[in-house]
This record gives sequence, C-alpha cells and structure tokens, in this order.
Amino acid sequence: MGFKDFVTLLQINSTTMKNIFLVFLLLGFSSSYAQPSNFNKKLYNYCTDALSQTSTIAAERKVALDNLAAEMANKRYLLFTCKTNSRRTLLLQAWAQTAFVYTGLFNKFAISTGDTVTEVYSEIANVLTASGFYCSSAENGADKGYVISVNDELPINIILSKNYFGTIDTTHIIIANICSENEHSNIALATKHFDLPYQSPTIFDKTPMEKLKYAELNKTIAIEMMYLAQKTKENIAKTVNPKK
Repeated sequence: MGFKDFVTLLQINSTTMKNIFLVFLLLGFSSSYAQPSNFNKKLYNYCTDALSQTSTIAAERKVALDNLAAEMANKRYLLFTCKTNSRRTLLLQAWAQTAFVYTGLFNKFAISTGDTVTEVYSEIANVLTASGFYCSSAENGADKGYVISVNDELPINIILSKNYFGTIDTTHIIIANICSENEHSNIALATKHFDLPYQSPTIFDKTPMEKLKYAELNKTIAIEMMYLAQKTKENIAKTVNPKK
C-alpha cells in the first residue's frame, strides 16, 4: 500500500486516534524501509545539509542539547510538549524522528503533545513539504492534521494536535518542554523535564514574513535535531565500547 492509498484510509476520530496514533508511529519507523538510502533525494540532501551546519549551533544551546542527548542514550521515547500542539512541537517531532532514522537509531521515537487540541497550522505542512517530506491531510475529529513520509511508499509520521498520552513513564520517556522561557505545559509542570525553548512563530502568522520565519524555524530545528541524534548515537557507542 502506497502513501496516497494509506491516507485515503486515515479518517480518524479523536477517540480512535488516541488508541492507534502511537501504533502507526512505531510501526512506521520500525520498518526496514525507513533508512537514509530510502529517503527521497530532496529530503536526504536537506538532512545532510542540516547535519553539516551543526557547528553553527551556539555553545550554550549545545550544552542543553548535549544534556538531552546524554539522557536520550538510555531512553526510548522523546516527548515534546507545549501549551498547544500545532507548530513547534510538531516540527520537533518530525525532525527528531527523521534524525533518529538518518543516524541509524531505529529504536528511538519522537512524539509530541500539548495542553489543548487545535488544528495543525498549515505552514507546518508547507515547510515540511519544502524540505522534501511527502505530506497529505489527516484528521483528529474536526481538527486537521497531516501524514508525512520520507518517500512515496512509507507513511511514517502522523502530525496531529493531541493533548492525551495516558500515563507517562519517565523511566522510558524524556519530556522536553519547548515553550518560550518561563512558560511550561501542564505535563512539564507535573513531571521531570528538560527545557529546550523555541520562540513561537505565531506573531508572523498571516504576515509577509510568515514563510521566511517558518522556514528559518524549520531549518533551526532540523539542524538541532540532527545534532541531538548524532550526539545520542555517540553516547550509545561509548557505553557499548567503553575505553579500557
């Protein structure tokens, strides 16, 4: 079943989505097809370029990412959370998962949630498509979302606004609060978490600067998630092959 065939089946109400969202996410990325060699050329080149620009990350920011990578080496899931789940958290989910696959970390998974459910803002789909993802519409009840894929055959990530994930087991899950400084989601307030703030792009919505600012945010997130995945892989290697 190809990507377009899969999407025609994805008319999912809110209750059903809660039950099968994670299943689709895990099944997609556990597939042997999800390898860099199977990325479409445009996305592969975007990932390669992002990885080549990790030296541009500010030193202070690298410290935060290094700390997250050290913890991620021993965890399986990375949950991005904010007050809403419509823009930054979804870009982070998409790029973290893609970076894990690109670097060969097939047993690491990125997910996201927020305090409220809203539609996924359309410019998120636009910037992901421009980066090379295959992208098509999906639904969570009345709220619009998207399915994205690294190629035309494999649906691997469902980008929908969510506010439910049941019990969060922090022995297996890392929570990254990405709200702007001094803001936290309800999950972050109640649970041990890392702070990895990103400035909200909403002030540029429906303005002449919108496409530029969303593209910049997308690129920044891609670069930082490639760095995070690479550092996570290095940390895992150190535990497997410690120096004598």
